[in-house]
Amino acid sequence: MPRSPQGRPVTFQAGGSEDGRELAAATADAVFSLAQTIEDGAAYARDLRTRAARHGRQPDELVILPGLATVIGSTEAEARRRQDDLWDLVPVEYSLARLAGTLRIDPARLDLDKPLPDPLPLPPDGNHTMFLGTLALARRDRLTVRQLLRALGGGVGHRIVVGTPEAIADDIEAWFRAGAADGFNLMPDVLPEGLETFVDAVVPILQRRGLFRLDYAGATLRDHLGLARPASRYAETGRSLSA
Repeated sequence: MPRSPQGRPVTFQAGGSEDGRELAAATADAVFSLAQTIEDGAAYARDLRTRAARHGRQPDELVILPGLATVIGSTEAEARRRQDDLWDLVPVEYSLARLAGTLRIDPARLDLDKPLPDPLPLPPDGNHTMFLGTLALARRDRLTVRQLLRALGGGVGHRIVVGTPEAIADDIEAWFRAGAADGFNLMPDVLPEGLETFVDAVVPILQRRGLFRLDYAGATLRDHLGLARPASRYAETGRSLSA
């Protein structure tokens, strides 16, 4: 049986808990993260790469991709209007139910114009990354539930950047330069329009700054992510695969 041109499939992992970080450091090629601030993103990346080194891995063997939701307008005011219009389309009941699900509490405990209930125990059945990220955002910025729902994009949970193409590019560059991201798990506000706007308006800015490729360097996902092809364990042992 011929060997894959990627060596093996690219392994993605998502999870910021202690166990999740260890699993990512030991086995993942790419990691989705939930960082809301550039400082948190950089700290997460440093922690993950330190753990990876303990597993005998090199820093460039791991690609870290924070979630990034974008709302883009030709001006700042236009982008804000777009965000307001989209927010008006999200049913409050849906957003509350989704937030309550993340926090593992009854939606009736959430008052739109008050902060989150305190204390909120860590869920016993996982989903700690989204829980802790949501709680940290609410507590750090002292948000009411209504403000938190908007900050979370109605329940998306990832960081939202609203602005012009130039502002979006500035934000992406800042995260990259700070070591907080190797790339992003991109979530445009509306598909396909939001993605088309990002590709047509933001990507050229990143290319001019030398931050995004002008062409593909290879034909595989591993090539696109800048990941080396792993050595074959079968070649190392001299064994061969049977058809």
